[in-house]
Amino acid sequence: MSLFSKLFGNDKEAEKAAKELFEGIFGNQEKPSGANAKEENQPSAPQPQEQPPQDSSPAESGPSGFSWGPVMPNEPNQYNYNGSFCSYFEEIFREEFPLYSVDKQTPQGLERFVYTFSQGGRKALVVELLGRSSSAKAVRAKCERENVPYLRFYYDFEGWWNTREYVKTRISNALR
Repeated sequence: MSLFSKLFGNDKEAEKAAKELFEGIFGNQEKPSGANAKEENQPSAPQPQEQPPQDSSPAESGPSGFSWGPVMPNEPNQYNYNGSFCSYFEEIFREEFPLYSVDKQTPQGLERFVYTFSQGGRKALVVELLGRSSSAKAVRAKCERENVPYLRFYYDFEGWWNTREYVKTRISNALR
C-alpha cells in the first residue's frame, strides 16, 4: 500500500491529486538500491531533487496547504502551534467544523487518538492521529465495515507538517 493510500484511504480522487502535485513539485525519484533498498518500504519524507537555496523563505516552498517537504511552511501547522499536536487538531476541529460534535477516544496503552465527528446522531467521519510506527488497522477496518469515512494523520512523521489548510481540506473532502 502506498503512502498516499494510507493517507487518503478510499478517497482515490484526493490520492490521485496528491500524487500529481507531489510529482509536479519533486519529479520522479529513483528507488533506492543496494544498502538503502531495505528502507524502500519504510515511509519517509519526500526529498526534492535539489536542495532549495539557504536564503529561500518557507513561503516559497509551496502553495497553501502544501504539507510536506524539508522546509517548514510559513503557515499554521502542528509544529509551530503553541500547544500539543492534539490541541492543534482539536482547535481545527472546533473552529473549522462547528456543526459537528467531536468525541475523542484514547485507546488504552496506545499512542493514538480517535476522533469521531457526528451530526444529528449520525457518525459522519472518524479521524485517527497516530505515530508513524503504528500498524493499527482496527479503527480503519471498523469504519470500512460501517461505511463511515476514515482519515488518519501521523503526528510524528518528519517532513509532514499537517498544515491547517491541509487538515481542513482533507476533512472537508471526507465529510462531503
